[in-house]
Amino acid sequence: MTRGHRYPHFVSIFGLALVLAACGGSTPPAEDPSTASPATETTPPPAPAPKSDEAATKPEAESAPPKKEDVPEPTFTPDMSVEDAIKAIPQGTERVNVDQETMSKPLQEESLYEPCKPGSTHFKLRIAVWRGKAVAIDLSTTPKNPKLSECLKGRIRELTWPAKVPSLNTVEYSM
Repeated sequence: MTRGHRYPHFVSIFGLALVLAACGGSTPPAEDPSTASPATETTPPPAPAPKSDEAATKPEAESAPPKKEDVPEPTFTPDMSVEDAIKAIPQGTERVNVDQETMSKPLQEESLYEPCKPGSTHFKLRIAVWRGKAVAIDLSTTPKNPKLSECLKGRIRELTWPAKVPSLNTVEYSM
């Protein structure tokens, strides 16, 4: 007695289906740009040549759009608000977002505030950071305590954030 497959017809149909699926339905390869027909290529018309006197008086740098490196460094003043710091950023400055967890990490160290002796006073901070340094601090204390506020601002100005990006990031923190 010979042993055979129980479903020989099913196996051959399944095998044929696999072969057909593997061979068909593939995407044609991308066309090589060097073999494209000239009718489909579009070339911009050549720019008109500048007159000889224009070329002598107009430097190339003036006609080129400003690069990211050409954007001036913002000017921050002492005791400016966070909103003023945001307005001081020149248009076109690249924005690099640093996550809030990274921004608030240096503020979570209680030893930062100990020299100011905050006691039971609560305070709220909003800080603008540029290249790893606080450039603007909005601070309020409850109850109001101007001496404590100045001490806390001084301590925060001494901080350095690990992300020293040329972008303005803000962080809020309360204690």
